[in-house]
Amino acid sequence: MSSPDDNAEGFGFSLRNVILVVLSLFIFYLGRGWARGLLEGNYPIGVLGLVLALAPIVWLLFVIREAYF
Repeated sequence: MSSPDDNAEGFGFSLRNVILVVLSLFIFYLGRGWARGLLEGNYPIGVLGLVLALAPIVWLLFVIREAYF
């Protein structure tokens, strides 16, 4: 009979990874909203929002590359 700890290890998720994903989704959502400033003519906020929206995507691609390639 297996212990409950064995089932949790099979998913490959840790609390740290879940927190990082939630924070990166929040940053993406915030950046996406600020990136709308580009359409409204508020360029400094729009560029900052674009960087914030793209940063979690680039970070995730680096993590995937290190893990699988």
